[in-house]
Amino acid sequence: MNRTNDSIKNNNAKSPSLVESGLLFSIVALLLITLGSYFQSRNFNSGILITEFIIILAPSLLLLIIRKYKLKEVLSLNRVSFLNIFIIFSMIAISMWIVAIINIFNLWIIKSVFGKVFVAELPISQTPLLVNILLIGGTAGICEEVMFRGVIQRSFEKFGAFFSITITALLFGLFHMDFQKLIGTFLLGMLIGFIVYRTDSLFAGMFAHFSNNALAVLINHISRKIFPSDIPAMQSGESYLNDYFNALESMPAFQKITVIGVWVVSALFCAAALAGLIWAFIRNTTKTEKHVLPSDTNTFFPGFLAFFPGLLTIVAVYILRGFYLKGIPLDLLLIEF
Repeated sequence: MNRTNDSIKNNNAKSPSLVESGLLFSIVALLLITLGSYFQSRNFNSGILITEFIIILAPSLLLLIIRKYKLKEVLSLNRVSFLNIFIIFSMIAISMWIVAIINIFNLWIIKSVFGKVFVAELPISQTPLLVNILLIGGTAGICEEVMFRGVIQRSFEKFGAFFSITITALLFGLFHMDFQKLIGTFLLGMLIGFIVYRTDSLFAGMFAHFSNNALAVLINHISRKIFPSDIPAMQSGESYLNDYFNALESMPAFQKITVIGVWVVSALFCAAALAGLIWAFIRNTTKTEKHVLPSDTNTFFPGFLAFFPGLLTIVAVYILRGFYLKGIPLDLLLIEF
């Protein structure tokens, strides 16, 4: 009896193991492409709520509760200063343009390899803006951050800050199951992971994630107002991008280099601004010391093998998407997060 109590007490001072976070990742990935796809195809709004709160958030919280982990300590539910909130928002706003340019190059490569790109548009045009912001920004900001930065990144921290942030960002990017935006999603995950680590607060990561998604929804809303749906070029993002890349590829060499040069220069300008904000953020978080919790084991293998079922499932989805882009008809539900 005393041994059981000691075990519970030890878990209160520990973080999830790699086996636990790996099984969580694998189970959620499998549920996502089955139940998540099904519910989102039936009704997007209710499907998103089911996906985020039941498929992603619930298993993460159940793991922590069943294993008797101390939620506040493991999830780093600590306060964030208003100054850091402002800096985080500024970093996200500027990084969005950098990520957008990177995604353009990523999509261009996909277009060159597969002959076309597929960009699924969220069916949000008939829903009020505030509802979309809360639905797309709020749910992902809370639920996905608990799973990735709260549980998974926490389980990797024993191997070092940079490694835990990087591997979690990679898993985060893969989890969105869209190789057309993989690089951009990975970089966003890196930035959010860095923010959570420096502030020692999951609330900071939730705010960063929410800001990114909310700004994306707002930009989409404004673009629809500026470019009404009766303009043929704006009726389909997929058609527009493919036509744009076709036009770009047919440009004379000098004109093509000029367009690419404008992209690169604007990205470098934003990168310089982002570097300044990161410097200010680091200066403002120097007094924050990250508390790395121990876990049951410090060995990378075989714990990481628990991630393999989820990773293999995601790779299978990527392969099917590749077949789809190649024009091979497959009954695959393409979802967007």
